[in-house]
Amino acid sequence: MDLITLAPTAITMAKAFLKATNDGLGRKIGEDIWNLIKKPFQKKGNEEEVKELAVNNETEFSAQLQQYLTEDPDFAKSLQELVTNSQQLLKNSLMQNITNNEKVEKQVNAGIINGNLSF
Repeated sequence: MDLITLAPTAITMAKAFLKATNDGLGRKIGEDIWNLIKKPFQKKGNEEEVKELAVNNETEFSAQLQQYLTEDPDFAKSLQELVTNSQQLLKNSLMQNITNNEKVEKQVNAGIINGNLSF
């Protein structure tokens, strides 16, 4: 993953923690990513200001994060590894919840598919 896509991907994954929109694994992954990406920003402001920028002005936050990633290859490598590992973890933890005793006619859990798929 290049630095241009790394910054917005990391921010998207951190949103589960920042906006408290998810529980469990997604929120924990978001928290881990947030704890890493906020570090270079804390030199310029407190954590609440950084969080507010991330939530309310994602474009500016992403641009600044991309600049930090360009300036610090070790930071970029750490974030790349965390995002990649987190994506794999999320991919491997597929879960479906069925509520209200709904009838399930067909369920398909498909991983990596090469070629045609039809039902």
